Amino acid sequence: MDILKKAAELNEHSRPFMLATVTAVSGSSPAKPGFRMIAAGSGELFGTIGGGSLEKIIADEAAAVLSSGKQPGPEHRKMNLSSLNMECGGSVDLFIEYFGGRRNFILFGGGHVGRALAEVLELLDFSVTIFDNREEIRPEASKGTRSVIISDYSDISAVSGSLHRSLGCFIATQGHEWDRVVLSQVIKTAPELNYIGMIGSKRKVRTILDSIRSEGLQLPAGLYTPVGLKIGGDSAAEIAVSVAAEIIAVYTETPSNHMRSGLDG
Repeated sequence: MDILKKAAELNEHSRPFMLATVTAVSGSSPAKPGFRMIAAGSGELFGTIGGGSLEKIIADEAAAVLSSGKQPGPEHRKMNLSSLNMECGGSVDLFIEYFGGRRNFILFGGGHVGRALAEVLELLDFSVTIFDNREEIRPEASKGTRSVIISDYSDISAVSGSLHRSLGCFIATQGHEWDRVVLSQVIKTAPELNYIGMIGSKRKVRTILDSIRSEGLQLPAGLYTPVGLKIGGDSAAEIAVSVAAEIIAVYTETPSNHMRSGLDG
């Protein structure tokens, strides 16, 4: 029951975790049916499924999955303990479940588009952080459950740790130069992000990307600019819907009609 209480606590605080349950045991094993272990996204472990190499392998796999922002379905797995160099030599059947919590997303720019996108993403169960350099936007940007950080765009270190734990980010500051400055830092900080979206016309985007390349930086596979899916509309709300749809398409690995496809070459 303590493990179930911990699972409920993690879920209540929107923290991702994996729950592994021993469903059957054959031969000699320190595990017993009903043993449970939680691996939290922070790296913490609670409970046990028998210790040793078995526990380490499952915990390491959980850490990799949870840090990826993906949430695979439940699975049954049979683990041969002798192949894991565990002297007991039996086998353990596990039932593994992942609970995603709220996915993190960072918005650079708390203007009309950024705020509209924040509202849509919150409806999709994202945990949103808005980064902006204007104190006056705080009252509007702070609505909902989102966090707001007011700092200079030339230094995004306040969210550098959060970037690595996020599904992605969206860049729509109040100026092209700030967009370029932020994009450069994001690529240097977290080039592995699944999604880096940047708003802008094709002409603006080409200029910024040429500047990024001149820094000796490689454009990451997760860069989506011009941003959004081709659904039409140019109001803040319509752009937000287009971008949110693109984020979900990337997250679910669904082929879609991306705006960036028109920038080839």
